[in-house]
Amino acid sequence: MAIKSTYASADDIPEALKDLYSEAPDGRFVLDIEDIDAHPKVRGVITANNENKRKAQERLAKIEEYEAKLASLPEDFDADEWERLKSGATPDEQIQTLRDQHARAIEAIKAKAKADADALTAQIAERDGYIDATTRDAALAAALDEAGFDPIHKPMLAKFLADQIKVKRTDDGKRVAFADTDLGEVSPLDFVKDFAGKAGKAYLAKATGPAATGSDRPGHRGQPQGDFGGSKEDRTKAIAARFPELGR
Repeated sequence: MAIKSTYASADDIPEALKDLYSEAPDGRFVLDIEDIDAHPKVRGVITANNENKRKAQERLAKIEEYEAKLASLPEDFDADEWERLKSGATPDEQIQTLRDQHARAIEAIKAKAKADADALTAQIAERDGYIDATTRDAALAAALDEAGFDPIHKPMLAKFLADQIKVKRTDDGKRVAFADTDLGEVSPLDFVKDFAGKAGKAYLAKATGPAATGSDRPGHRGQPQGDFGGSKEDRTKAIAARFPELGR
């Protein structure tokens, strides 16, 4: 049985596979995948896109070749004029006919090359957007786990912090997630740890043992108002109460 890449609701995910999915900013649940570029289907798309790009470049090179040839013709040379010369018409009329034919052919080639290039650009952008989002979500989820946040708050925090995590390409082509801060670029883990020591303290997992004084203990000073473990509507209200600046 194949594993689905996305689910619209957490209730749709088989119980045995729930740990493999994380909630994306748009509310869907996305399969966490490492080295997605090496997946055969993704690799096939990449190969096809590279081939389409090569063909588009060949067409553009051909257009430049035709334009160079046309530019080298005398000002009074024309394709129609050439045809009229052969048929006994005046030279000016024949050359104009030839020039018009060449111009129409070049415009048709340009239009086809542009349409192919636009379609290829859209396909690449869609693929890159999905891979970047998957890379970002996976890095943020791992950082939240390692920083010690309570799992019950993880979906809410992942959605809240997602826009702060970016993805870039290294010199060797690998995708790397990072956070752009006032102090420069930092790893998602360092960014999340800094958040945990400030505004995120209230969402850390509570301590265990006889003297536990966890962050979600009733009456704990600094505990935000609202139900962060309730329904999606309850969590949204709790976030708005805890971070009123988001609604401005």
